[in-house]
Amino acid sequence: MSVYLTSPPFEYVIPKDLPAGGRFTKNLDMVVGSTGDYAPFNSIVIDNFSAQTIKVSYGDSHFVYVRGNSMAAIEQNGIRSFSVENKGAAPTDNFIVVYIQKRITTGLALEAMVRKIPIEKLMGV
Repeated sequence: MSVYLTSPPFEYVIPKDLPAGGRFTKNLDMVVGSTGDYAPFNSIVIDNFSAQTIKVSYGDSHFVYVRGNSMAAIEQNGIRSFSVENKGAAPTDNFIVVYIQKRITTGLALEAMVRKIPIEKLMGV
């Protein structure tokens, strides 16, 4: 269990030429001295600079499709890994960037205030 309430942003660049049906997976729990010290995370931002649609899986069986040349931002507690899969018919023609972070969001702060519980409990710290 993490002892940190927030983390720096961690950036993962997936190079172009991810084949159709290909997958890039990152386990964030297993990196001691880096992301493993902060996991679980609660924020993931995906910048898809490729023309291909990708499927991003994160957390406990959650996923989102991100069309080519677009982005998605997700706030979800419990992100310990993520996977990017090329759902297009061709290899990706440009890179994809994934940003992972643990941060105090407005929603979490408001929920902690309303429920009168420590924010650490909501964030899994």
